[in-house]
Amino acid sequence: MWKKYCKISFLVLLTVLVVPCFFSCSDDSEDVVVNMNPPQYESVSGKYEITDSSSPYASVELGASGDYIVIKRSSSNTASSLKKENLFSRKSPASRAVTYGNVVYGTYTPIDNESFNLEGFGVIQLKSDGGQGITDITIKPDSGNEMNFTVKKAETMGDDELTNALCRTWKVLKIHEKGYDSYDGEYDDTYTPNDYDGVISEVMFSKSGTFLSFYNDNEIEAHFWKWENQGEHQIRYSWDNVWNNDDEEGNFTVNFSSDNKLTIYEYYRDYETDEWYESTVELVEKNPSESNGEEGDITVPTDKTPVERVFTGKLVDEVDDHGLDKFIYENGFLTQVLSGGSDEYRITFEYNYLNPNKSASDPDVRYTKERADGSVAYVYDVWLNELGFAERIDSEHYNDYGGFDFQSTCEYDEEGHLVYMNEGREEREYSLTWTDGDLVCVDRLNHNHTTNFTYSEMSNDNNLMFFYDIYDMDLEELKYLYWAGLLGVSPKHLVASSYIHSDGYDHSYEEYKWEADKVLSKDDGESDWTEEILFSFAE
Repeated sequence: MWKKYCKISFLVLLTVLVVPCFFSCSDDSEDVVVNMNPPQYESVSGKYEITDSSSPYASVELGASGDYIVIKRSSSNTASSLKKENLFSRKSPASRAVTYGNVVYGTYTPIDNESFNLEGFGVIQLKSDGGQGITDITIKPDSGNEMNFTVKKAETMGDDELTNALCRTWKVLKIHEKGYDSYDGEYDDTYTPNDYDGVISEVMFSKSGTFLSFYNDNEIEAHFWKWENQGEHQIRYSWDNVWNNDDEEGNFTVNFSSDNKLTIYEYYRDYETDEWYESTVELVEKNPSESNGEEGDITVPTDKTPVERVFTGKLVDEVDDHGLDKFIYENGFLTQVLSGGSDEYRITFEYNYLNPNKSASDPDVRYTKERADGSVAYVYDVWLNELGFAERIDSEHYNDYGGFDFQSTCEYDEEGHLVYMNEGREEREYSLTWTDGDLVCVDRLNHNHTTNFTYSEMSNDNNLMFFYDIYDMDLEELKYLYWAGLLGVSPKHLVASSYIHSDGYDHSYEEYKWEADKVLSKDDGESDWTEEILFSFAE
């Protein structure tokens, strides 16, 4: 169902003999459902079916994670009209509406107890009639006149642990597919939503039986789901919500793990052609709610600013480390970065954790990059750990093609050194080894690529750390977190040399020489030093 080359959809898979394979649920393994916090908007979630046939809309659904679905009324079957090849293969420009076929999908925010802003669509108001539940809806489209209709709330599934864990919106992290078909022969591929067009990026399950797939080229597929065998975590889906065990249906299996993650597994074999297909999809919860206050709440330290905790010497004014940036600090906080050294791009930091009334669902820090024309290039939402360093970063990027998003995660040791980062794209996953306060090894996981470092006796008094040009870590926009004091502490000494070992071969040895405003480098065997990094300090 996930295959991107032959474009095999759920429906195509069902024209062959499907052999279900149950995942991690054997008798000798512990069957565990992670006790996840309720989604942020669980209490207001629901599907409201409009009973007035004159309405241009058939239903409005508020998802538990803050996403909405509006189904437009049409003479044809909504789900069937959206049939496409390859259900689990596409990605999203979050926080705005996308319309595809009869479906509008986007994010919403509550205005009050009755009213909700459906971003990119309009405002709705749900009205009750004296304890009889929701009976009416007012729709105020962004363009058009206000409309009023009667509604009934769709029936929901049972309130059990497994259903509660599943019913929310999930972001696709990685897809692994392998198999054999007559076009490609044998194949075995792992990819993310950022690697190809037409890859699935979000999946939404609701207790009303909605199963929506959203792809990174803005295509949408709307399905229905129910438990086929809940004890085996097996789900049955349908295009038309008619359960006749026919070609409009199919199965897959779900499993949960810690840190708000979900795995979806499917297997099939066609015994007539010997073609077979197996896919494993890893997902993480979108917009996870914070702890319910009983345990695990994180208190971000406020005794010092982030910059004061990390930088004990001078603060940088400009740095040219794979691109020129000018830094603006105010009252111990990095507040702005002029990317490119001018107003061509402006990055602005917001420190939400300082607000005692901050919602638990809001990020601790947000930084936004704007173009010269005022349009937004990206938004990074950052959640901090108990040391005050970035632990989870959710980013949304906007471009001419609609945009993309991904999630990054970081881990630190007790002294505040960054020891692990998954940047979230193209397998940019790193393990960092520290010895006596210095970063001595960066291992790029899944690539057999290791860089080792030696250090001089010179103290790193100004806490300089250049991830890209020295430490061989392609972090792109995450590097700004370091200069904000949010990505751990620096090595104690200045780097003297680096040595790269990749794919079984020794690739390069490089030496470094530090001056007052630059770092010089030269490769092994060369006599001339070249400028590697330029920097200056604030007065």
